Amino acid sequence: MANPITVAQSLRHARHDFLNELQLIKMNLDLGRLQEAQAIIRSHAEASMHVSRLADIGLPLTEEWLLTVNWSYTGFRFNIACYATAAPSHLDGAFRRFLEDFVKQANQHVDPDQVFEGVISLTSNASFFEMNITYPENWPDLNIVETDGFTVAKECNEDSATISVRAQMEG
Repeated sequence: MANPITVAQSLRHARHDFLNELQLIKMNLDLGRLQEAQAIIRSHAEASMHVSRLADIGLPLTEEWLLTVNWSYTGFRFNIACYATAAPSHLDGAFRRFLEDFVKQANQHVDPDQVFEGVISLTSNASFFEMNITYPENWPDLNIVETDGFTVAKECNEDSATISVRAQMEG
C-alpha cells in the first residue's frame, strides 16, 4: 500500500468519520428532518453488517486493504458490500495486490479535483468467489493484470465499467 496506515492512524480516521456522521445526524434532527437522520443511521447499520461479513470470510489482508483504502487514497471513496460467506483464503495476498494495483492504475486517470466513487462487492457460492469493482468511468486503456489462481474480466459501458475477479473455491 502506498501509504501504510498504523493502527493509531486508523482509529483516528474512524473516530473522525464517526464524529462527522454524528454531527450530520444531529444537524438533520435539529432541522426536523427525521427521515434523513434515520436514513443515515440505516446506511451505517447496513455498512456495519457488510464489514462484519467481510471479517468472517478469511481474507485478513484484503479486509485490511478494503477498510483503509479510503483513508490511504484520499481521492477515492469506495463503498464495500460483502455478501460472501466464504473465500479462497490462499489468494488473500493476491487479491490485496490486485486491488492495490487497480487503485494505482486508476489514480493515473482520476481527475485530482474530483473524488473517485466506486463500489466493491464480494459474493460467493459453493463453487466460486467473486469480487466486482464498479466505477463510473470508462478507461479502455486501464491495464488489468491477471494473477494465477483467479480470472479477471472487464466490462465497459458508456459511462461506467465493472472489473470482475473470479476464483474457484477451495476444496
